[in-house]
Amino acid sequence: MKRIGLLLAVVVMFAAGLNAKNHNYDDKLEQLRKSRPNDTVRVIILSTDRNSIEKHSGKVAKLVHRFKYFPGAVVELRAKDVEKLDDSSFIALSLDAKVNGKNAVDGLEPPNSSSGGLAARQKYSAAGAGIGVAIIDSGIAVHPDIQNVVKTVDFTGGPNVRTDPYGHGTHVAGIIGGSGQSSQGLYAGIAPSARLINLRVLDSNGIGPTSSVIDAIEWAIANRNAPGDDGNSMNIRVINISLGHEPYESASTDPLAVMCRMAVQAGIVVVVSAGNHGKDVNGKTIWGTITSPGTEPSVITVGAMSTWGTPWRVDDVEASYSSNGPTIDGLVKPDIAAPGSRIVGPMSPGNYIAATNPGIQVGTGYMKLSGTSMAAPVVAGATAMMLSVTPNLTPNAVKAMLMYTAEKKGALLGVGAGEVNIVGAMDLATSVNPNAATGQYWLTSNTALATPYDVINGYPAVWGQTIVWGGKRYGGRRDFMAYYRPMFAKTILWGDTIVWDATIVWDETILWRDTFVSGQTIVWAESLVWAETIVWAESILWDEL
Repeated sequence: MKRIGLLLAVVVMFAAGLNAKNHNYDDKLEQLRKSRPNDTVRVIILSTDRNSIEKHSGKVAKLVHRFKYFPGAVVELRAKDVEKLDDSSFIALSLDAKVNGKNAVDGLEPPNSSSGGLAARQKYSAAGAGIGVAIIDSGIAVHPDIQNVVKTVDFTGGPNVRTDPYGHGTHVAGIIGGSGQSSQGLYAGIAPSARLINLRVLDSNGIGPTSSVIDAIEWAIANRNAPGDDGNSMNIRVINISLGHEPYESASTDPLAVMCRMAVQAGIVVVVSAGNHGKDVNGKTIWGTITSPGTEPSVITVGAMSTWGTPWRVDDVEASYSSNGPTIDGLVKPDIAAPGSRIVGPMSPGNYIAATNPGIQVGTGYMKLSGTSMAAPVVAGATAMMLSVTPNLTPNAVKAMLMYTAEKKGALLGVGAGEVNIVGAMDLATSVNPNAATGQYWLTSNTALATPYDVINGYPAVWGQTIVWGGKRYGGRRDFMAYYRPMFAKTILWGDTIVWDATIVWDETILWRDTFVSGQTIVWAESLVWAETIVWAESILWDEL
């Protein structure tokens, strides 16, 4: 609770720094207020005093939902009446925006191949045992490959049963922790022994409100050590969110970003998809299209790589559909990239995605999808593996290890630190003492840093040895990870202003010079539809095949 109180204090301080407008509505809410004033809208109020929201209930607005930890509530009112929600305790008013899964139809690639997941499991015999991964998605259907679901909670209003009529969540769950039983192990997930927690927020059309996602995250925090259906602790250490919406405001007040930040402060690693809006319908690259909650600095935001179905990584490139940074706040995102094209995973029986795209079915019980939705669970599975061997790693330490061992590829604003190298991340996770004091040498073995590369599918993956922090990329020294840095502490929010060690070198690749042309306009192209449905043709073009 101390961390939650600290976050609220930070949010209160931010209130004083809001822009010069006479209101603090997010961009979408302001647009609706002017263009569709008589429409009824659901608004999430971020407030320093939850009780103050009660004053407006029954007068201007109807109180429709209270949260457990999130400092605010959801109200319903006419768009034109939003300006009447005038209270000094209200920090921000945000549309309860619809979120949707970030996948597109395409692909054929085992999730644990190019990522190094299988190689890591063979080297360390680690498969995420004992680590709970909460999957906030469209549900997880009963499937022979997924027998490790230990809890199901439905936030769509349905019963708490294993169902996934949309099909997205089952596929994501298989990438994280599927056994591959139906394919003799070929399409196994990254961490088959992980404990999966099924938190359904998307309906049969793949749509759900932001408030339901907040409810699911709150539930994960409150029940992280509660017993699952098997009587053992769920031990929720990871949350995977392969969904999102267009950002309408700074991550400082974006409700979904704020809630994810609270989860990280509670000690849970939050992995999210970057979005599938890297280019417009004409194939032109678009900058600044990271979706919420991927805009939040403390989460691990994952972009997608196209591996072309080959075992070697030398031809891996950023998938053209993968969203690019910077964020709405001008920060570097994504943090890292992972294979996201041609990913085969379990198929929910009779699901909407497969029914409307029959060509995606692979064999019996599988389907192929592409998108950052498929890339994020690769990293979530890797995180479960790391925590299964070194449980006391903080979210920041996990994030730093994944970045430091990633292989540099592509533009900083497209792939962050580079393509994930799960073997390298495991090399580091098994070579440190997570209980070391800040500033102290924490390596228990020098082997990992002595040879900063790994072999995946017979080919070398060289560590990039860089950390993306805020608007810069740091690195240049092999011993960067030899010490327990201040940035690894639970009390530090990723991207915060910290005093860097004098020996840390700013990498030669400078963000605004090498990866972004300042004369270009950062836009959310009007030709891209950020509505309740996935627009397949604009998420991925067929020349990506």
